[in-house]
Amino acid sequence: MQQPSLNNLNDIVEPGAASWWPPSWPTIAIAIALLVGTASFIFWLIRRRQQSHIRKIAIRQLQQDRNISIEELTVILKRTALAYYPREFVAEKHSRQWISFLLTPLSEKEKATYESLLNEANKNFYGIADNNFNQQYYELAHLWLSKDLSKQPGAEDV
Repeated sequence: MQQPSLNNLNDIVEPGAASWWPPSWPTIAIAIALLVGTASFIFWLIRRRQQSHIRKIAIRQLQQDRNISIEELTVILKRTALAYYPREFVAEKHSRQWISFLLTPLSEKEKATYESLLNEANKNFYGIADNNFNQQYYELAHLWLSKDLSKQPGAEDV
């Protein structure tokens, strides 16, 4: 039997480096998930910053005028609330319901301090306001604005 000669064999050709394009389906899915996640995070960050800015403006307005009327104070608070809650949720609140809404995020001790505002709400919102009610309402407004409004009940509906 005759032995084949090594001269007749072809050289081994190595394959080229694997290309990254086109990517595999899992790579595409991961890239899309990362892009959507990044876009969602940026949108959330921008929204939160805008809400925080509105709250800071409201606090600044309160600090500029300590003798603000009940109507003006309520307008400031409702504008701020509209940044965090749907319009229908805020618009339906008035008098006792509005005070109750402002008391929602407070601790039990803080609620007890301002509970008297609920009993006097109708008289003071729709009648002649007394100075004690004005002062307590101002303090409640300042306390409410100092809370993280995005963590209040109903904020997730926005």
